[in-house]
Amino acid sequence: MTLASLAKNIVNLVYPLHCASCRKPLDPENGSAVCDFCIGLIKRNPRPYCIHCGRPVDTAGCACDDCLRSKPAFSRACSAYLYEGALKELILRFKYKGKLALSGDLAGLLSDFLYDNPDILEGVDTVTFVPIGADRMIKRGFNQSKVLAKHLSDSYGIPMADCIEKTASTKHQNELSREDRLSNLKGAFRAKGAALLNGQTILIVDDVMTTGATLNECAVALLKRGAADVRCLTLARGL
Repeated sequence: MTLASLAKNIVNLVYPLHCASCRKPLDPENGSAVCDFCIGLIKRNPRPYCIHCGRPVDTAGCACDDCLRSKPAFSRACSAYLYEGALKELILRFKYKGKLALSGDLAGLLSDFLYDNPDILEGVDTVTFVPIGADRMIKRGFNQSKVLAKHLSDSYGIPMADCIEKTASTKHQNELSREDRLSNLKGAFRAKGAALLNGQTILIVDDVMTTGATLNECAVALLKRGAADVRCLTLARGL
């Protein structure tokens, strides 16, 4: 055992680490911020998925009612897990409580999903992320979607680029009805770096997808500036 590991174990014994979800003490040897029990409670987004937005549907190879009414700008969106229970608690702590130590665990969950669904990354040229407004960046200190995208980029060797900027202040999506969510973000994003985007397949990473309004507006912006194809990947799906 290295001196650094020994020191870490001593600190953990004196000031025990606790699971970020259930708050039970963690084993000092555990490098995770979440206990195995809580990880086991996290549910995959159930198959089959809508061929466009990734929402669970009854029949494989079909589109959901929302996508039949209005096909999204992105070609495909996938969400790894359901936004509920332990995972919801972890994302909220990561996003709003500044628990950056959770980023490794959350990125690990995303990697587990991608291991079983490698086709999501096939042909992707660049990974990008949903931006946040300047006021929220100042308050939060980091962009949770960028952190997840960086983990993915490093793990799979796909270049990451800051391709999208938010140009208008908007209300929090979680405060709005479905109809208001769809209109709240119209024209709120702009793509940057046209030379980078031209002809590329871009993967947008975000933490949670609910109606898909944010991802759709980001995809619209990227396609307007020359992207050939836009896909989306989120850690969780809110239903």
